[in-house]
Amino acid sequence: MYAIIACGVFEKEIEALRDALGFSFEAHYLASGLHVDFDDLRIALKAKLEECKGCEGIIVVYGQCHPRIDEILKPYGAALVDCQSCVDAFITRKVVETKAKEGLYFYLSPGWLEAWHDIFDRLNWGPTEARLQMGSFRGVVFMDTLKDAARREEELMEFFDFTNLPFEVMPVDLNHFKSLIVKAKESVED
Repeated sequence: MYAIIACGVFEKEIEALRDALGFSFEAHYLASGLHVDFDDLRIALKAKLEECKGCEGIIVVYGQCHPRIDEILKPYGAALVDCQSCVDAFITRKVVETKAKEGLYFYLSPGWLEAWHDIFDRLNWGPTEARLQMGSFRGVVFMDTLKDAARREEELMEFFDFTNLPFEVMPVDLNHFKSLIVKAKESVED
């Protein structure tokens, strides 16, 4: 059986794809805010990699969230999905670049929407700090990977109140994300 070690922001999407991925795996989800502190992320990732050493293969579903993520994974033969961040894990670079023609946007996924309180707490951001740090963004794009944006309006409004950034919803299917995981699994087999 394979192991998938993933950032918690991906949990619901990975579980939604469990049957469609076409291989058996045990999933391990790490806290979503770990990328804020490289030491915390390295320690948590290495501990989980150690735990999964006996698996048929290890697939790591993270972006380039640690400057030495490749070095961390190498001794375990783990395959990292091919994306820079959780944004281009869900949508292609081309989609991001097309949207960027309208201005700079902050992207939220369902997992990010659920984790932002913890992430901002780790950054020591209150509303004032968040608005200062995010002031260059034109708005927020909510990537609706789970097709439940209508039920998340209250959460989106809370993020708006905190950051003062208006939001829009972008429908997203999981085909791109699925292909990244499958490609990483195939690279473990090689």
